[in-house]
Amino acid sequence: MDFKMVHSDLISWFQLNFPELVQSMKDANHHYDEQNLNPYHLEGDIWTHTNMVFKNSEYFSQDNNYVKWSSLLHDIGKPRAREVVDERKRVRFLGHEGVSAFMVVDVLNKTDIKVEDKLHIFKLVALHGSLFHFVKSDSTVKSDAVDHFRGMKTVLSDLTHQVRADSLGRWYNDSNLSDKLFTTNLPKEFAHVVEQLEDGVAAGDESAPKLTVLVGPPCSRKSTWLKNNAGENTVVISRDALVETAGKKRGISYGEAFKFLNENPDVAKSEVDEVLNTTYMEARKAKKDVVVDMTNMSKKGRRKWVNEFKGYNAKCMVFLTGYDNLLECNKKRGEETGKHIPDFVVRDMCKRFTLPMYSEGFTSIDYVWND
Repeated sequence: MDFKMVHSDLISWFQLNFPELVQSMKDANHHYDEQNLNPYHLEGDIWTHTNMVFKNSEYFSQDNNYVKWSSLLHDIGKPRAREVVDERKRVRFLGHEGVSAFMVVDVLNKTDIKVEDKLHIFKLVALHGSLFHFVKSDSTVKSDAVDHFRGMKTVLSDLTHQVRADSLGRWYNDSNLSDKLFTTNLPKEFAHVVEQLEDGVAAGDESAPKLTVLVGPPCSRKSTWLKNNAGENTVVISRDALVETAGKKRGISYGEAFKFLNENPDVAKSEVDEVLNTTYMEARKAKKDVVVDMTNMSKKGRRKWVNEFKGYNAKCMVFLTGYDNLLECNKKRGEETGKHIPDFVVRDMCKRFTLPMYSEGFTSIDYVWND
């Protein structure tokens, strides 16, 4: 497997090695039905759109291997994220970027591409829907883009090329839509933002107490990292651990305890929420190192912990395990320990995933790539 293979060889390899995935993209349409078309994707199915985007990546960015790979893989999660909204006679793909990103891990683990290259592709796929939020109706770029992409110069530079290929890789009804999404000038329009950025940020005050926020869906091996890396005096904040404790107290499994607590909010408040709050407030008061062992898939969830521990050196650890691997692990764990969550919950967690950014307040963002 050559990371630098030409476009025609790469798309052939993908079809030959992932026929079921390709078929799912052919079967998943952007339209509600033949009378109710998606004005952003008149080309129809996801595989057709992917081919259009991939061809644009060859036309515009032939020598950029990151743009090439991310353009081919950017929407592989759309079939799993597809939702039918009958009352509006439309379909939507909310959170497909996160699902696609974790599915990309499965695909890239079938190659011998270097981990740092896999990670860069992952970031581009995870971010490919975010760039639109920073383009104004007159095609100028919002000023907060500089802060949002702080420390991510190379990622943003490549992202503008991938999103250009994505924006133009479709047929659309331009009488109903804003032109801001469909421009050949994204790299040029964002050039002044890229010029103001660097790769990475300052390390932070290493003498300050440390906050480590773990990010990853269930079965992404956060617990393994925790056992090997949490210091003896580190306070671990874990909602899962409290749910397990509540289950053991009643002689029921994790899944049963989770359901029981949802149905009994007063018990959940006293045995989980209040204990959790007391734990982190006491740790903060004592200025102890803290690890937050939760999924923390959204920016909002991570920001909460950074804000709660102001003055700490906030670090982030992201655990990347392939989507299919997550489901297999979840099934096996359920059979062996009784700790199982429905597959749709794993999917929905991946849909909520947003790539951690330095602008959230982190001084370092590290990744654990699991084969």
